[in-house]
Amino acid sequence: MSTPGATTPGGATTPGASATPGAPTTAEVVDLRVLGLPRVVFALLRARFSGLLTLPQVEPEPGGRTVWFQGGMPIFTDWVSPEDWLGQILVETGQLSEEERDRATLALDSLPPATARERFGHYLIRRRLLTTAQLRKALRIQCARKLVHCFAVRRGQAQVTGGEASEVDEHALGAQVNALELIFGGVTKHYDLGRIALEMARLFEAPLRVRSSFERYRTHFHFTPGDEAVIAAFAASATIAEAVARCGQSRLRVAQIAYTLWACQMLKGAQAARDTSGAQAVPAAKPVMRKASIGAGTVEPGRLADFAAELGRLEAAVTAGAHAFELMGVPLTAGRGEVRQAWHGLSRRFHPDALAHQELGHLRERSAAVFASLNEAYQILSDTRQREELASLVQSGGRPSARDTPAPTTQAILESEAIAREADKLLRAGNFERALERYRRASELSPEDLELHAAIAWCEYLRSADKPPLRGPTEVTLRSVLAHQPRCARAHYFLGLLYTHANDDQAALASFTSALEIEPEMLDAKRQIHAVELRKSTPPATDPRQSGVFRRR
Repeated sequence: MSTPGATTPGGATTPGASATPGAPTTAEVVDLRVLGLPRVVFALLRARFSGLLTLPQVEPEPGGRTVWFQGGMPIFTDWVSPEDWLGQILVETGQLSEEERDRATLALDSLPPATARERFGHYLIRRRLLTTAQLRKALRIQCARKLVHCFAVRRGQAQVTGGEASEVDEHALGAQVNALELIFGGVTKHYDLGRIALEMARLFEAPLRVRSSFERYRTHFHFTPGDEAVIAAFAASATIAEAVARCGQSRLRVAQIAYTLWACQMLKGAQAARDTSGAQAVPAAKPVMRKASIGAGTVEPGRLADFAAELGRLEAAVTAGAHAFELMGVPLTAGRGEVRQAWHGLSRRFHPDALAHQELGHLRERSAAVFASLNEAYQILSDTRQREELASLVQSGGRPSARDTPAPTTQAILESEAIAREADKLLRAGNFERALERYRRASELSPEDLELHAAIAWCEYLRSADKPPLRGPTEVTLRSVLAHQPRCARAHYFLGLLYTHANDDQAALASFTSALEIEPEMLDAKRQIHAVELRKSTPPATDPRQSGVFRRR
């Protein structure tokens, strides 16, 4: 392990390793053969850990190496990686020319041995060849690249030492690395099928399902549209082999994505949850052939899965900010005729009314959202001036304007999640006022979390002394959440409770069933279904005064 203040090959100084007085100094030892590094890093992220993670490095220089964490995010490492030299990164990112880099290196190397060597980045700033902001950006890239190499470690012991580390060099501030993107990068580079199968054990061959919590963190992984197709295959339930068949990606890529989400607790085994209602299990029905308008004749379940995967790919493209040419699937040179032909095919396939007379009602809302984006793209490409302007922008390396509101950080989402758990407990305890306050605070930290919007609407309804007037607005809000996020199990569940309050058992049963299909472990939905079915099977009680010896005369 490098001593505090040692200079790395990148020219930056490691932060001091001394802990804050009173902080724990005993290291927790982790066997990396039992708990892989991706799971360790995610555990530190969830705990918003600040302190040191020490790992064994074998090549090119054996020894213990340290990763500094702050608030769950890696901020620095002394991992030895000569190819990730700061000067080379500055050249690659266009912030320094090769000549400027070589002159700076020569100037520092020519200093007398007894002279304290100035750090490379500081020298560049002093000579006004680089700004502090540019150095921080380069250090972040350097740190991320070095950290990816850490995931090559397969065995040995890692040591986790809690406690705030002393402050990082002022020029390295802001070099925080996105832990979720780092985990995915490390898995992509260093995890093969054998290693994934070893760590996932029986789950490597088992059906898997994406957890609802994944939506909060989706953008932080920086998945490509092709990766999103893999995730869409796991939206309902699929083994790795089934996901490969559905999305067309390689088995290794699918396994890497599955392992990444599993290591980050966003993918779980999809075995049917144990039925706690006491009802006898019903044998699974055989797959049926269903008539559908997405193709001629009948459609097999496999083709329906393909349609859902294609819908998922378009949803991912919309979320990633794909431009009109990408959404329509036409080249930048496409003319009006080619655009019209593409539109006709897409509109027939994804128009929500095309799904109205088949058993695809659960996809209609998703299809409507995708169709709206496709329609907007078609309007742009149908206009000659807009089409040419967009093509010119893309050809020059530009992109259409992105949203002005920045996405919440991973740390903000984690804090929001913790506050939401507090609110959940308050809601169960009947403290609606306090629960509402906590849900609103969680939503401020993660405003795009639609599950929180649903919880806020339900809390506002429950705390009202006059509930009937609020049923309509509450239903509108919950339906709006489901229009944007159809797989929000809690929105379905709250909607079921709302219908229960309105004595509409049929609608309530449909909503609870939808919630349970998305989250088979949702015991509250199971209990509500059992209660509804019990009410339906129990004849209404008769007034004994109306019949028999007690009837009125």
